[in-house]
Amino acid sequence: MLARWLKVITVYPIGTTIYDPDKCYSGYTVFPARPKAVLIDMNGNVVNEWDVRAGRAKLLKNGNLIVKKADRQRGAVQEFTWDGRLVWEYEPPGPAHLGAHHDVQRLDNGNTLLLCKDAVPEEYREKMRDPRRRSATEVRADLVLEVTPDKEVVWEWHMYEHIDVNRYCDICNPGDWTHVNTVQALPENRHYDAGDKRFKPGNILLSPRNLGFIFIVDKDTREIVWEYSGTYAGGLAGQHEPHMIEKGMPGEGNIIIFDNGAPPMRSLAHTGNSYILEIDPITEKLVWKYEDRRKFFSPFTSSVQRLPNGNALICESGTPRIFEVTREGETVWEYAVEKYNGVARAYRYPYDYCPQLRALRKPKEKRVVPPPHVVTTPRRVISAEEIFE
Repeated sequence: MLARWLKVITVYPIGTTIYDPDKCYSGYTVFPARPKAVLIDMNGNVVNEWDVRAGRAKLLKNGNLIVKKADRQRGAVQEFTWDGRLVWEYEPPGPAHLGAHHDVQRLDNGNTLLLCKDAVPEEYREKMRDPRRRSATEVRADLVLEVTPDKEVVWEWHMYEHIDVNRYCDICNPGDWTHVNTVQALPENRHYDAGDKRFKPGNILLSPRNLGFIFIVDKDTREIVWEYSGTYAGGLAGQHEPHMIEKGMPGEGNIIIFDNGAPPMRSLAHTGNSYILEIDPITEKLVWKYEDRRKFFSPFTSSVQRLPNGNALICESGTPRIFEVTREGETVWEYAVEKYNGVARAYRYPYDYCPQLRALRKPKEKRVVPPPHVVTTPRRVISAEEIFE
Protein backbone atom coordinates (compact mmCIF):
# COMPACT_ATOMS: atom_id res chain seq x y z
CA MET A 1 0.00 0.00 0.00
CA LEU A 2 2.79 2.43 0.92
CA ALA A 3 4.69 1.59 -2.28
CA ARG A 4 1.63 2.48 -4.37
CA TRP A 5 1.27 5.79 -2.51
CA LEU A 6 4.90 6.75 -3.26
CA LYS A 7 4.74 6.06 -7.01
CA VAL A 8 3.48 9.45 -8.20
CA ILE A 9 3.11 12.63 -6.19
CA THR A 10 2.94 15.25 -8.93
CA VAL A 11 4.33 16.19 -12.34
CA TYR A 12 7.33 18.49 -12.16
CA PRO A 13 8.98 19.42 -15.48
CA ILE A 14 12.78 19.60 -15.61
CA GLY A 15 14.99 21.24 -18.23
CA THR A 16 14.02 23.63 -21.01
CA THR A 17 10.24 24.08 -20.95
CA ILE A 18 9.92 27.19 -23.18
CA TYR A 19 12.18 28.39 -25.99
CA ASP A 20 11.43 30.86 -28.78
CA PRO A 21 14.70 31.27 -30.75
CA ASP A 22 13.35 34.28 -32.65
CA LYS A 23 12.83 36.31 -29.46
CA CYS A 24 15.72 35.10 -27.27
CA TYR A 25 19.31 36.20 -26.92
CA SER A 26 20.63 32.69 -27.48
CA GLY A 27 23.88 31.49 -25.98
CA TYR A 28 25.14 29.40 -23.09
CA THR A 29 24.01 29.69 -19.47
CA VAL A 30 26.19 28.86 -16.47
CA PHE A 31 24.88 28.18 -12.97
CA PRO A 32 25.82 26.19 -9.86
CA ALA A 33 23.76 23.00 -9.55
CA ARG A 34 25.31 21.29 -6.57
CA PRO A 35 27.43 19.27 -6.46
CA LYS A 36 28.60 20.72 -9.82
CA ALA A 37 28.70 23.95 -11.80
CA VAL A 38 26.98 23.48 -15.15
CA LEU A 39 27.05 25.17 -18.57
CA ILE A 40 24.03 24.47 -20.79
CA ASP A 41 22.81 25.46 -24.24
CA MET A 42 19.34 26.88 -24.89
CA ASN A 43 17.80 23.41 -25.15
CA GLY A 44 19.20 22.37 -21.80
CA ASN A 45 22.00 20.16 -23.11
CA VAL A 46 25.06 20.15 -20.85
CA VAL A 47 28.04 21.64 -22.70
CA ASN A 48 30.49 21.49 -19.82
CA GLU A 49 30.49 20.91 -16.08
CA TRP A 50 32.92 21.43 -13.25
CA ASP A 51 33.13 19.17 -10.22
CA VAL A 52 32.87 21.90 -7.59
CA ARG A 53 30.27 22.84 -4.98
CA ALA A 54 29.88 26.50 -5.90
CA GLY A 55 27.64 29.17 -4.49
CA ARG A 56 28.53 31.43 -7.42
CA ALA A 57 30.00 30.57 -10.83
CA LYS A 58 31.12 32.95 -13.59
CA LEU A 59 32.79 32.21 -16.91
CA LEU A 60 35.94 34.20 -17.68
CA LYS A 61 37.11 35.40 -21.10
CA ASN A 62 39.83 32.72 -21.19
CA GLY A 63 37.27 29.94 -20.64
CA ASN A 64 38.15 29.43 -16.99
CA LEU A 65 35.46 29.37 -14.32
CA ILE A 66 35.72 31.52 -11.20
CA VAL A 67 33.60 30.39 -8.26
CA LYS A 68 32.81 31.19 -4.67
CA LYS A 69 33.21 27.75 -3.12
CA ALA A 70 30.10 26.64 -1.22
CA ASP A 71 31.59 25.84 2.15
CA ARG A 72 30.14 27.11 5.41
CA GLN A 73 33.31 26.28 7.31
CA ARG A 74 35.94 27.89 5.08
CA GLY A 75 34.86 30.34 2.39
CA ALA A 76 37.25 30.58 -0.56
CA VAL A 77 37.41 31.81 -4.13
CA GLN A 78 38.65 29.33 -6.74
CA GLU A 79 39.47 29.38 -10.44
CA PHE A 80 39.23 26.28 -12.62
CA THR A 81 40.31 25.66 -16.20
CA TRP A 82 37.79 24.57 -18.82
CA ASP A 83 38.74 20.95 -18.14
CA GLY A 84 38.36 21.31 -14.37
CA ARG A 85 41.89 21.86 -13.06
CA LEU A 86 42.22 24.15 -10.05
CA VAL A 87 44.66 26.92 -11.04
CA TRP A 88 44.06 29.59 -8.39
CA GLU A 89 42.57 29.75 -4.92
CA TYR A 90 42.31 32.45 -2.30
CA GLU A 91 41.29 31.90 1.31
CA PRO A 92 41.10 35.10 3.35
CA PRO A 93 43.23 35.04 6.52
CA GLY A 94 41.59 34.80 9.91
CA PRO A 95 38.98 32.50 11.47
CA ALA A 96 37.41 30.00 9.09
CA HIS A 97 33.84 31.20 9.69
CA LEU A 98 34.80 34.71 8.51
CA GLY A 99 35.87 33.58 5.04
CA ALA A 100 34.79 34.59 1.54
CA HIS A 101 31.09 34.51 0.83
CA HIS A 102 28.38 35.24 -1.73
CA ASP A 103 30.07 37.04 -4.64
CA VAL A 104 33.29 37.49 -6.60
CA GLN A 105 34.36 39.56 -9.62
CA ARG A 106 37.50 39.25 -11.72
CA LEU A 107 38.66 42.76 -12.64
CA ASP A 108 40.14 43.91 -15.96
CA ASN A 109 43.55 44.36 -14.29
CA GLY A 110 43.60 40.67 -13.32
CA ASN A 111 42.84 41.31 -9.65
CA THR A 112 39.89 39.74 -7.87
CA LEU A 113 37.19 41.58 -5.92
CA LEU A 114 35.48 39.54 -3.21
CA LEU A 115 33.35 39.68 -0.09
CA CYS A 116 34.33 38.37 3.34
CA LYS A 117 32.50 38.13 6.63
CA ASP A 118 33.90 40.56 9.17
CA ALA A 119 33.50 40.59 12.96
CA VAL A 120 32.46 44.00 14.31
CA PRO A 121 35.07 45.16 16.86
CA GLU A 122 34.06 45.83 20.46
CA GLU A 123 34.53 49.60 20.14
CA TYR A 124 31.75 49.68 17.53
CA ARG A 125 29.53 47.16 19.33
CA GLU A 126 29.51 49.45 22.38
CA LYS A 127 27.71 52.04 20.23
CA MET A 128 24.78 49.68 19.54
CA ARG A 129 21.68 50.85 21.37
CA ASP A 130 19.83 47.55 20.96
CA PRO A 131 20.86 45.30 23.91
CA ARG A 132 19.95 42.15 21.98
CA ARG A 133 22.52 42.96 19.29
CA ARG A 134 25.08 44.32 21.70
CA SER A 135 25.02 41.10 23.75
CA ALA A 136 25.21 38.73 20.76
CA THR A 137 28.17 36.36 20.84
CA GLU A 138 29.42 37.91 17.61
CA VAL A 139 28.05 40.55 15.25
CA ARG A 140 29.14 40.10 11.64
CA ALA A 141 29.50 42.83 9.05
CA ASP A 142 31.24 42.63 5.67
CA LEU A 143 34.71 43.24 4.35
CA VAL A 144 35.49 43.96 0.69
CA LEU A 145 38.90 42.86 -0.58
CA GLU A 146 40.79 43.33 -3.81
CA VAL A 147 43.60 40.80 -4.19
CA THR A 148 46.25 40.36 -6.87
CA PRO A 149 46.98 37.06 -8.67
CA ASP A 150 49.82 36.71 -6.13
CA LYS A 151 47.22 37.00 -3.33
CA GLU A 152 48.37 40.38 -2.09
CA VAL A 153 45.57 42.52 -0.63
CA VAL A 154 45.76 45.91 -2.38
CA TRP A 155 42.44 47.40 -1.23
CA GLU A 156 40.10 46.67 1.67
CA TRP A 157 36.94 48.27 3.03
CA HIS A 158 35.29 47.50 6.38
CA MET A 159 31.57 48.25 6.42
CA TYR A 160 31.35 49.00 10.15
CA GLU A 161 33.65 51.97 9.65
CA HIS A 162 31.22 53.68 7.26
CA ILE A 163 27.65 52.69 8.20
CA ASP A 164 25.90 53.57 11.46
CA VAL A 165 25.76 50.41 13.58
CA ASN A 166 22.28 51.44 14.73
CA ARG A 167 20.93 51.12 11.23
CA TYR A 168 19.76 47.52 11.19
CA CYS A 169 16.97 45.05 10.46
CA ASP A 170 14.66 44.45 13.45
CA ILE A 171 13.61 40.93 12.41
CA CYS A 172 16.97 39.60 11.20
CA ASN A 173 19.46 37.51 13.16
CA PRO A 174 21.11 40.03 15.55
CA GLY A 175 24.52 38.54 14.78
CA ASP A 176 24.08 38.93 11.00
CA TRP A 177 24.10 42.70 10.64
CA THR A 178 24.73 43.65 6.98
CA HIS A 179 24.81 40.43 4.91
CA VAL A 180 26.19 41.87 1.67
CA ASN A 181 25.39 39.56 -1.25
CA THR A 182 26.72 41.40 -4.32
CA VAL A 183 29.83 43.38 -5.26
CA GLN A 184 30.52 45.12 -8.59
CA ALA A 185 33.24 47.46 -9.76
CA LEU A 186 31.36 50.01 -11.87
CA PRO A 187 31.95 49.76 -15.63
CA GLU A 188 32.51 52.73 -17.92
CA ASN A 189 29.26 54.68 -18.02
CA ARG A 190 27.48 57.76 -19.38
CA HIS A 191 27.08 59.35 -15.94
CA TYR A 192 30.80 59.61 -15.33
CA ASP A 193 31.33 60.71 -18.94
CA ALA A 194 28.91 63.57 -18.20
CA GLY A 195 30.98 64.63 -15.19
CA ASP A 196 29.33 62.83 -12.24
CA LYS A 197 32.30 61.55 -10.25
CA ARG A 198 30.13 59.36 -8.01
CA PHE A 199 29.95 56.87 -10.85
CA LYS A 200 33.65 56.73 -11.66
CA PRO A 201 34.50 53.36 -13.25
CA GLY A 202 36.02 51.15 -10.59
CA ASN A 203 33.93 52.55 -7.75
CA ILE A 204 32.27 49.73 -5.81
CA LEU A 205 28.54 48.94 -5.84
CA LEU A 206 27.40 46.88 -2.83
CA SER A 207 24.15 45.30 -1.66
CA PRO A 208 23.63 44.66 2.08
CA ARG A 209 20.54 42.47 2.01
CA ASN A 210 19.59 42.95 5.65
CA LEU A 211 19.67 46.73 5.44
CA GLY A 212 17.35 47.12 2.44
CA PHE A 213 19.44 49.52 0.37
CA ILE A 214 22.31 49.52 -2.11
CA PHE A 215 25.21 51.97 -2.27
CA ILE A 216 28.38 52.99 -4.09
CA VAL A 217 31.78 53.46 -2.45
CA ASP A 218 34.31 55.86 -3.96
CA LYS A 219 37.38 53.68 -4.47
CA ASP A 220 39.81 56.51 -3.75
CA THR A 221 38.20 58.31 -0.80
CA ARG A 222 36.48 55.16 0.58
CA GLU A 223 33.38 57.23 1.29
CA ILE A 224 29.81 56.24 0.41
CA VAL A 225 28.82 58.59 -2.43
CA TRP A 226 25.46 57.20 -3.59
CA GLU A 227 22.65 55.29 -1.91
CA TYR A 228 19.27 53.91 -3.03
CA SER A 229 16.57 52.21 -0.94
CA GLY A 230 13.77 52.37 -3.51
CA THR A 231 10.14 53.41 -3.48
CA TYR A 232 8.35 50.72 -5.47
CA ALA A 233 6.15 48.53 -3.24
CA GLY A 234 7.57 50.31 -0.21
CA GLY A 235 11.24 50.01 -1.13
CA LEU A 236 13.93 47.35 -1.49
CA ALA A 237 13.47 44.23 0.64
CA GLY A 238 16.21 41.59 0.72
CA GLN A 239 17.53 42.59 -2.73
CA HIS A 240 20.18 40.72 -4.76
CA GLU A 241 22.45 41.23 -7.78
CA PRO A 242 22.21 45.01 -8.31
CA HIS A 243 24.61 46.03 -11.05
CA MET A 244 25.14 48.86 -13.50
CA ILE A 245 24.36 47.91 -17.08
CA GLU A 246 27.45 48.12 -19.29
CA LYS A 247 27.95 50.41 -22.26
CA GLY A 248 26.52 49.14 -25.52
CA MET A 249 23.65 47.35 -23.76
CA PRO A 250 20.02 48.53 -23.73
CA GLY A 251 19.65 50.63 -20.60
CA GLU A 252 23.38 51.30 -20.31
CA GLY A 253 24.22 53.21 -17.17
CA ASN A 254 21.01 52.17 -15.40
CA ILE A 255 21.11 49.88 -12.37
CA ILE A 256 19.07 46.68 -12.49
CA ILE A 257 18.08 44.84 -9.29
CA PHE A 258 16.40 41.60 -8.22
CA ASP A 259 14.16 42.88 -5.40
CA ASN A 260 13.23 39.73 -3.47
CA GLY A 261 10.48 40.84 -1.12
CA ALA A 262 12.09 39.26 1.93
CA PRO A 263 13.37 40.76 5.21
CA PRO A 264 13.51 43.57 5.97
CA MET A 265 9.83 43.79 5.00
CA ARG A 266 8.74 47.33 4.21
CA SER A 267 5.07 46.96 3.20
CA LEU A 268 2.33 44.40 2.65
CA ALA A 269 2.68 45.01 -1.08
CA HIS A 270 6.12 43.42 -0.97
CA THR A 271 5.30 40.39 1.16
CA GLY A 272 5.63 37.28 -0.99
CA ASN A 273 6.30 39.23 -4.20
CA SER A 274 9.56 39.72 -6.08
CA TYR A 275 10.28 42.45 -8.62
CA ILE A 276 12.93 43.20 -11.21
CA LEU A 277 13.64 46.93 -11.07
CA GLU A 278 15.68 49.01 -13.51
CA ILE A 279 16.42 52.52 -12.27
CA ASP A 280 18.21 55.62 -13.51
CA PRO A 281 20.73 56.25 -10.69
CA ILE A 282 20.73 60.01 -11.29
CA THR A 283 16.98 60.62 -11.05
CA GLU A 284 16.28 57.38 -9.11
CA LYS A 285 13.21 56.97 -11.33
CA LEU A 286 11.97 53.50 -12.26
CA VAL A 287 12.75 52.89 -15.94
CA TRP A 288 11.45 49.32 -16.27
CA LYS A 289 10.09 46.59 -14.04
CA TYR A 290 9.02 42.97 -14.21
CA GLU A 291 6.48 41.51 -11.81
CA ASP A 292 4.00 38.65 -11.84
CA ARG A 293 2.51 38.98 -8.37
CA ARG A 294 2.27 35.63 -6.54
CA LYS A 295 3.60 33.72 -9.56
CA PHE A 296 7.03 35.33 -9.18
CA PHE A 297 8.71 35.13 -5.78
CA SER A 298 12.05 34.06 -4.39
CA PRO A 299 12.66 34.99 -0.74
CA PHE A 300 16.45 34.58 -0.91
CA THR A 301 19.39 34.45 -3.37
CA SER A 302 18.43 34.92 -7.11
CA SER A 303 19.79 37.18 -9.86
CA VAL A 304 19.02 39.22 -12.97
CA GLN A 305 21.11 40.03 -16.05
CA ARG A 306 20.39 42.48 -18.89
CA LEU A 307 20.98 40.81 -22.24
CA PRO A 308 22.21 42.56 -25.41
CA ASN A 309 18.80 42.33 -27.10
CA GLY A 310 17.10 44.12 -24.20
CA ASN A 311 15.67 40.99 -22.59
CA ALA A 312 16.37 40.07 -18.97
CA LEU A 313 17.69 36.72 -17.76
CA ILE A 314 16.18 36.01 -14.34
CA CYS A 315 17.20 33.34 -11.86
CA GLU A 316 14.29 32.68 -9.48
CA SER A 317 16.07 30.54 -6.90
CA GLY A 318 13.03 29.77 -4.77
CA THR A 319 11.28 27.81 -7.53
CA PRO A 320 13.96 27.05 -8.79
CA ARG A 321 14.01 28.15 -12.44
CA ILE A 322 15.94 30.36 -14.85
CA PHE A 323 13.95 32.28 -17.45
CA GLU A 324 14.26 35.04 -20.05
CA VAL A 325 11.67 37.77 -20.49
CA THR A 326 11.22 40.50 -23.09
CA ARG A 327 10.75 44.18 -22.30
CA GLU A 328 7.01 43.50 -22.65
CA GLY A 329 7.17 40.78 -19.99
CA GLU A 330 6.79 37.76 -22.26
CA THR A 331 8.61 34.60 -21.16
CA VAL A 332 10.58 33.41 -24.20
CA TRP A 333 12.87 30.86 -22.49
CA GLU A 334 12.59 28.87 -19.31
CA TYR A 335 14.73 26.19 -17.71
CA ALA A 336 13.42 24.34 -14.67
CA VAL A 337 16.15 23.16 -12.28
CA GLU A 338 15.90 20.00 -10.22
CA LYS A 339 14.49 21.09 -6.87
CA TYR A 340 17.08 19.38 -4.70
CA ASN A 341 19.94 20.99 -6.63
CA GLY A 342 18.71 24.54 -6.26
CA VAL A 343 20.37 27.40 -8.11
CA ALA A 344 21.72 30.61 -6.61
CA ARG A 345 22.42 32.74 -9.69
CA ALA A 346 22.74 32.27 -13.45
CA TYR A 347 24.56 34.10 -16.25
CA ARG A 348 24.18 33.99 -20.07
CA TYR A 349 27.19 34.14 -22.41
CA PRO A 350 27.28 34.53 -26.21
CA TYR A 351 28.31 31.62 -28.42
CA ASP A 352 31.71 33.24 -29.13
CA TYR A 353 32.46 34.41 -25.58
CA CYS A 354 35.70 32.45 -25.09
CA PRO A 355 38.04 30.26 -27.21
CA GLN A 356 36.50 27.02 -25.96
CA LEU A 357 32.99 28.11 -26.95
CA ARG A 358 34.16 29.42 -30.32
CA ALA A 359 35.71 26.00 -30.99
CA LEU A 360 32.33 24.30 -30.51
CA ARG A 361 29.88 23.88 -33.33
CA LYS A 362 26.93 26.22 -32.77
CA PRO A 363 24.18 24.06 -31.24
CA LYS A 364 20.87 23.51 -33.00
CA GLU A 365 18.26 25.86 -31.62
CA LYS A 366 15.12 23.73 -31.32
CA ARG A 367 11.93 25.57 -30.48
CA VAL A 368 10.23 24.31 -27.33
CA VAL A 369 6.50 24.94 -27.19
CA PRO A 370 4.70 24.34 -23.87
CA PRO A 371 1.22 22.80 -23.66
CA PRO A 372 -1.66 25.01 -24.92
CA HIS A 373 -2.86 25.88 -21.41
CA VAL A 374 0.48 27.42 -20.41
CA VAL A 375 0.48 31.23 -20.52
CA THR A 376 3.74 32.84 -21.71
CA THR A 377 2.45 36.02 -23.35
CA PRO A 378 2.11 39.24 -21.37
CA ARG A 379 -1.05 39.50 -19.31
CA ARG A 380 -2.61 42.22 -17.23
CA VAL A 381 -0.81 42.33 -13.89
CA ILE A 382 -2.14 44.57 -11.14
CA SER A 383 0.94 46.39 -9.93
CA ALA A 384 1.92 46.96 -6.32
CA GLU A 385 1.43 50.69 -6.88
CA GLU A 386 -2.15 50.21 -8.06
CA ILE A 387 -3.06 48.03 -5.09
CA PHE A 388 -2.07 50.71 -2.63
CA GLU A 389 -3.23 53.81 -4.53
